[in-house]
Amino acid sequence: MNRDIILLRTVEVAAIASYKYIGKKNKNLVDQAAVEAFQVMLKNEKGFKLKVVNGEGELDEAPMLFVGQILGDLEDPSVLTYDVSVDPVEGTHPAAYNYAGSISTIAFSRENTMLQLPEMYMEKLFVSTEFKECINLSKGIVFSIEAMQFHAKRKDLKCIILDKPRHQEIIRKMNDMGIIVRLIQDGDVLAAIDVVNGEADFVYGIGGAPEGSLMAALSISSDCKMQSRLVRYEEVWPNELETIERQNKERAWLEKYNLDFDSILHDLDLIDDHKVRFFAAGLTAGGSLKPVDYKNGKFYVNAFMSSHGIVRNFNSVYDVKKVNSLKPEIKFLFDKYKR
Repeated sequence: MNRDIILLRTVEVAAIASYKYIGKKNKNLVDQAAVEAFQVMLKNEKGFKLKVVNGEGELDEAPMLFVGQILGDLEDPSVLTYDVSVDPVEGTHPAAYNYAGSISTIAFSRENTMLQLPEMYMEKLFVSTEFKECINLSKGIVFSIEAMQFHAKRKDLKCIILDKPRHQEIIRKMNDMGIIVRLIQDGDVLAAIDVVNGEADFVYGIGGAPEGSLMAALSISSDCKMQSRLVRYEEVWPNELETIERQNKERAWLEKYNLDFDSILHDLDLIDDHKVRFFAAGLTAGGSLKPVDYKNGKFYVNAFMSSHGIVRNFNSVYDVKKVNSLKPEIKFLFDKYKR
């Protein structure tokens, strides 16, 4: 079967499996359901292997979808291996408490083209195709915003940004500059999808570095643009008890990954492959992606894919009875995670 269809179906089924735990106030159950769906959907696929480059994370010490794990065709040594960045549920907290901001997502590229990113903070600027040539994060976010406004010949550009204390100053500045600011609680990968789908002009803010790989995949595959840089933990949490411990970890991570806090990382620095592919499916979703729903024996899933500058938005319907009779591996998941 075509790899794209397999990965599209994988994120859709992961969203369906996690649907059981929406609003149950347990983000671990949300994540575990999606992770198991990924394992089940990919473990027996033939013709390719997937190597997890950015996965569930070192801090989590995840038992599955960990960095270095191989998925797919483990029996045939001749098949091609691809790098993947995966987040079974980006936004476990909004899914657990049933508000907008959660998706299931994966991206893959040629082997040895993805940069492994540490569990650190990252400043990220993701802009639509219109503003690809305008941004220069090395000169600061205000410079890039002014350049985009000059290019567009208007001030009322739309920005999506996480509503966090670390962003309050730039939010005030953008309001003063005439920017229309849309605040979100979680999900900068989902926000970047909204930019691709024309819901906003850019996403800016400090979030997780591993998610930066997924945003880079989306940027390259949809012909947008992203720039980023790593951020010290103490810049985000200067007074936390664990700050000193995290500083020590950051030093080790930077040495391990040959990274620093000063370099501006472009999307192609994170994934050196113009043919990278990106997939996502809405869980509680929000913006241009709709949440998964269930009615009368059918799951309704809104999914997204981008590659080669082509953007696709899908509406998929899973008839549980029909799928169970034809796909036993999915039946296992549907039976286990039925609501």
